[in-house]
Amino acid sequence: MSLLATVCRLSRPITPGPTTSTRAMSKKRAVNVVLLEDLALQGFAGETVAVKPGYARNFLIPGRKAVYATADNKALHVVERSDEERRLLEERRDFVQFKARAADRALTFTRKISLDGTSLEQPLTKAELAGAVRKQLKRRVEETDIRLPRGTEVNVLGDLEIKVEVGVPQLLLLQEHLQQQQDGGCPTAMGEKKGGVKEKREAVSVKVNILKDETKRDQRVSRGPDAEGGGKPNE
Repeated sequence: MSLLATVCRLSRPITPGPTTSTRAMSKKRAVNVVLLEDLALQGFAGETVAVKPGYARNFLIPGRKAVYATADNKALHVVERSDEERRLLEERRDFVQFKARAADRALTFTRKISLDGTSLEQPLTKAELAGAVRKQLKRRVEETDIRLPRGTEVNVLGDLEIKVEVGVPQLLLLQEHLQQQQDGGCPTAMGEKKGGVKEKREAVSVKVNILKDETKRDQRVSRGPDAEGGGKPNE
């Protein structure tokens, strides 16, 4: 099967779903369901996934987007996919999940203030931001993918928005290409360029909060006046 034919097969609309359902949950609180359609933040049709009971009961099951993962339902709704199809779908899912996390969360840092009371004692670097994106937003990025509003470092407290450049999944690019090339429906045979479509990168907005580190002040207060030499001298 050609790559564009594969894209035609996978070109079903995907349902966004609430971002909260992707967060970590206790195994005791999770319920397994088989998806009946592609859900951007959970998985794709035929896949068995763990979700919160309330999400399954109130949204997935009544909306006919999933069924409980009984042995019969797993056999009935299984979807056979090639390795290439699964790679394309997983790449798209990771991309959509990253954008959802970026919209839902902020990267938080604490910094000590310099003696002038306005600038950071230690500037926040692109390398640190890239590390936080990898850890908190679960997306592999490098220092060179970080775009700051100005300069190469962050030197002040407060909130700001940075841009993180990531590659757009091949499936989305090919779907866009198909949409531009045809009026409707996927043809049974379609020529495709060697190497597919041109790569594209997207700048995703990520919120950053830089808070004042109060550690020194708290330690000073907890130690009391004796710590500053203000106690009574030994007699």
